[in-house]
Amino acid sequence: MGDKKIKARIGDVVMALGDMRGIVIEIKGTFVKVLGIGTSRETGDTFVLPQRFVHDYPASECHYMEKQTLNL
Repeated sequence: MGDKKIKARIGDVVMALGDMRGIVIEIKGTFVKVLGIGTSRETGDTFVLPQRFVHDYPASECHYMEKQTLNL
């Protein structure tokens, strides 16, 4: 993913094309399925976006984000 040394795993947080931040929920060959997550501008809370924000992306176009602690 982005950095060739990092292999995608279920549960990784990535920045996908179009600046969409999401969680990897499935891996199929060189593609990852990403469930979008967002952050409220008003409260700072993190939340899962609706089903329409689930997309397949080439893993090479996604950039791994370091592990973070989220308030869910």
